[in-house]
Amino acid sequence: MRHHQNAEGKFWIEQDLCVACQVCIGEAPNNIRFDSETGKSYVFKQPETAEELHALSEAIILCPVEAPREDT
Repeated sequence: MRHHQNAEGKFWIEQDLCVACQVCIGEAPNNIRFDSETGKSYVFKQPETAEELHALSEAIILCPVEAPREDT
């Protein structure tokens, strides 16, 4: 299930898988934030540049539980 705060678009965080490790935030701080109330990360802004797109792609690869997602 998508975290309710994910911005509309193809990148999002799977709320049921997120374990609050915050690896994705380290990779894509311009696009991902942490919600301390739910203890989950979410995509607050879809990528607007090639750098942000690359950072989100890296977040997907590096997440230990595969919570960040990209719709194709």
